[in-house]
Order: sequence, then structure tokens, then C-alpha cells
Amino acid sequence: MSTAALYFLPTTSADTSPLPDLIDRLATQYDPFILPRWSLRHRLFRSTPVPRSADKDVPAIPARHLQILSLPDHPNDSFVVITQASGPASSTTVPAADIISLPAGQSTDDFTQLLVSRLGLLWQQRQSSAVIDGLAYEVGDFRVKVGELRQGVGGAQLVRGVVVEVTHRVKDGGEEDRGETQDMITAFWDELGVNGAREYKDDGEKTVEDGFEIVRLWSELLMLKG
Repeated sequence: MSTAALYFLPTTSADTSPLPDLIDRLATQYDPFILPRWSLRHRLFRSTPVPRSADKDVPAIPARHLQILSLPDHPNDSFVVITQASGPASSTTVPAADIISLPAGQSTDDFTQLLVSRLGLLWQQRQSSAVIDGLAYEVGDFRVKVGELRQGVGGAQLVRGVVVEVTHRVKDGGEEDRGETQDMITAFWDELGVNGAREYKDDGEKTVEDGFEIVRLWSELLMLKG
């Protein structure tokens, strides 16, 4: 059983990255144990706008986002996340989401190809992003993943910032108070003294099925609002 929070540190210029400073702070503050590297891939689609009815009594059909996401802790699965495209750009409130899992590999590739080739009139691709060769550490009951989030494909990739996942794992047989654990994660992060990060964490409201909480958090971060 585990609880996690995510942090996003945006780049301030094309020539600088928050990553070296963050790694240095982790090493100095906690002397962590190094874990295997990790990666993440993400594709974002948005539903094609539907013209509003001339009848003012007919409500507008809200736009939706569809995301295809692979995560390091789920190597055998990819996730499809559908959310309503709403909310202010500065908001880090995580909306309700419909989430399904697909077998990683060919099944996910086939689904993506279906969206692009057959359903392109309904879903427009907006962006692709990835973390390649991210770093991971263990500090007691905490696990920390850090990596540069790159947007685009091929040589046109742009570093948008640094993503961080802080997870607190409960020992086998132990019990967890999610609120207290979130406070522990926040304290862990605050101890690093890193400023300017956007935080994404479980707000305690059950908006997805058990086991999909981390998928929901990543899907909201990777929207790159603001």
C-alpha cells in the first residue's frame, strides 16, 4: 500500500533545468539509495469542438481530453484517461476521470493508431511528451522519481520542466492514514527547500477506482496547465 504526490518544476529558460539542483539537494539532504532508472510516455488528444445549437435551451457539449499514458510502476499496462476539459489554467485540483487499462505493447499501439487514422475527426492530437532515463531513489520508506519532461518528437523536443513523484510505502501488514501520509510527503518535500513547484496530490475524494489514483494524478500534471 502506498500514497504519492507529484511535483512539477517548470523550466525558466531553454538553457537551464531545475534537475541538477534538485539531485544535489536530494543527495545532500537525504543520502539516498539509488534505484533503477525509469521512463514515462504520454499522448494527449482533445475532442473536436461541436458547434453550439441555435436553441439556447440546449446546453453546449463540453470538450473532453483523452490521454494515453504509460507509467514505470505498471510495465505491463498502458492507461487511457478521459476527463472533461474544464477548469482554470492555474488549478491543480484533480477532476473526476474515466480510466481503463490496456495491455502495453501492440494493443496500445493499435488503439493509438485507431484514434489517429479512423477517429481523427473526433479526436485531435495535441501533444506528445515523455520522460526518458529518469532517476529514482529510496530514502527509508520513501521512493523518489525525478526526470526531465520533454515535449514533442524527434529532434524537436522541448524540455518543459522536471517532474517528481514522491511515494510513501507502508510495510506489509501496516495500516495507513492517507491524510497523515500526505502530510509526511509534504514535509519530506519541504525539507528539500525547492521553490516554485506545482503540487498534485490526492484530495481525499474518491473520483476513480482503487489503484488508479496515481494514474489520475499523472494525467492531470501532464496536461501542463498554465
